[in-house]
Amino acid sequence: MLGEIHGQGSLTSRLIIIHKTTSKISIDADLNEDAWQTAALADSFINKWPTDSGKAKLQTEVKMLYDEQFIYFGIKAYMSDMQPVIQSLKRDVNPYYSDGVSVVIDAADKNTSGYTFGVNAAGAQMEGIVEVNNDSFDWDTKWYSATKIFKGYWTAELAIPFKSLRFSQNQKQWGINFIRNDMTNNCFSTWNEVPIQFFGANLNCLGKLFFADDMPQVKSNNAFIPYVSARFDQDAKTFSSSLNAGLDAKIAVTSSLNLDATINPDFSQVDVDRQVINLDRFDVLLPERRTFFLENSDLFSNMGIPNVATPFVSRQIGLTQDGRVVPIIAGLRLTGNINPALRIGIMNIATANKYDQNAQNYFVAAFDHKIFKRSNIRGMITDRQGIKSDEKNNANNFNRVAGAEFNFLSDNTKFNGRAGYYYSFNPGHPTAAGFGLANVGYTNKNINVTAGWSQIDSNFIADMGFTPRLYNYDALHDTTVRIGYNAYNTGFDYSFYPKSKNTINLIDFSIKTNHYYTTANKFIEFNGTTGLDVLFANRREAGISWTQNSVNLPFETIIFSETGSLPKAKYDFGFLQLKYLSNFLRAFSWGLTLEHGGYYNGNRTSYIGSIKYRAQPWGNFGVDFIYNDITLNDKNIYPYIVSPTIEFAFSNNFFWTTFLQYNTEIKNFNINSRIQWRFKPASDIFLVYSDNYLTDGLIHTNRSLVFKISYWIN
Repeated sequence: MLGEIHGQGSLTSRLIIIHKTTSKISIDADLNEDAWQTAALADSFINKWPTDSGKAKLQTEVKMLYDEQFIYFGIKAYMSDMQPVIQSLKRDVNPYYSDGVSVVIDAADKNTSGYTFGVNAAGAQMEGIVEVNNDSFDWDTKWYSATKIFKGYWTAELAIPFKSLRFSQNQKQWGINFIRNDMTNNCFSTWNEVPIQFFGANLNCLGKLFFADDMPQVKSNNAFIPYVSARFDQDAKTFSSSLNAGLDAKIAVTSSLNLDATINPDFSQVDVDRQVINLDRFDVLLPERRTFFLENSDLFSNMGIPNVATPFVSRQIGLTQDGRVVPIIAGLRLTGNINPALRIGIMNIATANKYDQNAQNYFVAAFDHKIFKRSNIRGMITDRQGIKSDEKNNANNFNRVAGAEFNFLSDNTKFNGRAGYYYSFNPGHPTAAGFGLANVGYTNKNINVTAGWSQIDSNFIADMGFTPRLYNYDALHDTTVRIGYNAYNTGFDYSFYPKSKNTINLIDFSIKTNHYYTTANKFIEFNGTTGLDVLFANRREAGISWTQNSVNLPFETIIFSETGSLPKAKYDFGFLQLKYLSNFLRAFSWGLTLEHGGYYNGNRTSYIGSIKYRAQPWGNFGVDFIYNDITLNDKNIYPYIVSPTIEFAFSNNFFWTTFLQYNTEIKNFNINSRIQWRFKPASDIFLVYSDNYLTDGLIHTNRSLVFKISYWIN
């Protein structure tokens, strides 16, 4: 074993060389094994936020080792006299807003997809999938950690199984970075330099990790997660019960290509959807929370334009538009790297017949091929096909979409561009079924400029996707009409970072515009927003903006049934928004957004806010609310949602969360209470209670109680 090796190179291209150990490492956060004394060391952390120059005030040291099973990280994080900020003991809760340390790993070293693992000072784990400039913490895998707090510093020890990562065994160089959250000083630092305008886990800002000795030979990279559950339901005065069982499996096809399989999956433990009051005339898309669809989800979800036109969103599988569950019979997903530059994803899901929806088979295939230094070509095919064999004209029950796009990012990351085209194939082969997009952009530390165009033809039907603006409701004839359109958007942001951070960290000025015209060049809509945001040094935030709208309604339209139909006409209106957020790092915090102004032929005042209290580290209590005072057609309504949350974290492995929603728009009061015990890594016991009432008179409609056990076998 060589002596201690520090990370070398410039602040933007650091390199660390690590060696294999034959010593046993106990994951106890003591870091007292002999192997740690001569391990490679990453230190000299540099500021990331609120300034990106100079050494961090509180330094962090990360030592690294590996053996045939694990890559190990031994962390020493220096503290001030203040106690660390701990948002929760629960995993994946605000991972960047507690005092903590995380590692970002790009095992393919291609800056396209990676992993992040981290802990806060009280031991709460977080892990996630990292894309180029964002991440998701819904992914879950098996790994080990421990933390301890001492006078003047705290330590952490992480052991990440090579089984939990997807990498080529010939790949001896990985991309890597470390992020330190110092919430007592309200700042972030990193090992490899990350410019202030970028997200801390940005894959284009990684240093290099080199394995000096033989790479581990991972013999078994397979995992099986069976579950059993018992369910008790009451609908009105009818009681029923059922037993259920299923299996998830993760099978290594190669060291960097993984096959996921699911049989009769159960998502009863997944967080319930957060309800919204939709003030627009188009549908909204709620986030995916089901674990099977989350790993490597960027391969499928990054196509098209989010919330505008996307060829694939996983929520179209196994859920109705109002969120009811359609049983999934089975599914397969193959994802990973064919070679360091080429990632693929292939998924096939079969669903049952329920709620008058015929049984369906859903197929999607995607690829992401890196070209040049930071650019890529992506492509996708989707296919929804009816599978009920006795259905008349079943051969015509299908929808398919195919397309590709080129994404450009310059070597210095300042210039970007994008161009793509997709086409929809449907029974009868209608024409005008394409979707095209193009945009360009420039960004640096202070300026971000974008300009884009997209065209969605009237017959671009994507049953597995999301194209909300294409569908227009005609209230007079009670029907929905597809109207193809062109969209032109521009954006300008100027960020000013004062040299002195005593009062203000950031001032951001922004202008955004969107123009919409039919494919026949007839005006549909314009909306534009001008705003100013101020982030104070004490983590308070304030903002002001004005939004102007001009809408040419093509049909009589109903937004709220209580106010009747809006006549077919052109409407010009605007509203002012004022926003204030207190310092969320304090035990008590609150935020309020006020919107006031015109709303079609009437006006609207909306209050959107939250009140939160943290009993560190075991409890979080809060209330979110949305209250609207709306006048349309000279009729006044007051739709609102009140959503209290009560969360107890008894340890890093035992949690109880209760979430309530009182929604007057859909006249529903919902209670969801969930107890989770992680009795072994990635193995859980859940007890979930759900209850629903009508808001008028609190009349009970249905309730359920689910007991579920899942066990990770690896």
